[in-house]
Amino acid sequence: EAPVGDTEILLARIWSEVLQVEAVGRHDHFFELGGHSLLAVNLIERMRQIGLDADVRVLFGQPTLAALAAAVGSGREVAVPANRITADCPRITPDLLPLVELEQEAIDRVVASVPGGVANVQDIYPLAPLQEGILYHHLSAGQGDPYLLPSQLAFASRQRLDDFAAALQRVVERHDILRTAVLWEGLKQPLQVVWRQAGVQVQEVQANPAQGEVLEQLQARFDARHLRLDLTRAPLMRLVYAQDPARQRIVATLLFHHMALDHTA
Repeated sequence: EAPVGDTEILLARIWSEVLQVEAVGRHDHFFELGGHSLLAVNLIERMRQIGLDADVRVLFGQPTLAALAAAVGSGREVAVPANRITADCPRITPDLLPLVELEQEAIDRVVASVPGGVANVQDIYPLAPLQEGILYHHLSAGQGDPYLLPSQLAFASRQRLDDFAAALQRVVERHDILRTAVLWEGLKQPLQVVWRQAGVQVQEVQANPAQGEVLEQLQARFDARHLRLDLTRAPLMRLVYAQDPARQRIVATLLFHHMALDHTA
């Protein structure tokens, strides 16, 4: 069915460009047409450029063209409640979690899983729909993790490596999603738990130059086809490195999970 009204027609044109499809019907589903988290962000930005204000969460909740057009056309805005968990909070209770309904027993279970306990819990809320799908594939994978993403790096010196690790840690400290762990065992629904403090794990491994390129050895050892990250421990990333004396450098692999971080921007 063809789009109806100015808003649907505008959105259909943007969807067609973002998703690279020729035609979009008013009941078409953004994610079924090939949309994903990165394209969702691009779509929202394109909408804002023509005066259609929306949050990406509106798209998650209204993923068809007609529903999204109705949501943005109504002038409704998503109101995000303030964080009620203070730094000196002695115990997190249900009334402090406006984004999720949890019994006290479940909250206590979540808090007990976090290093440092309640003092290190900044917030608790459900997974977004795309994250639920990622978690499903993580749990169903018999070996490795399809959403574990590696990035290969090389440094001229240990100082350069240390500087990179320190900068990465500062980025983690600034962004809640990078200090987020995912819990599901013993809970009625999977939850995101934002830690107040989460240190990036930096690990040195030994490579044998006689066995070939050090970077290739590193890639093979930390191949996502057989490696998994613990999603219950924040941050969902890990930096591993090895000396490469033949090339007078240090090579590294930054492993990060798509649950918290896209591999491209």
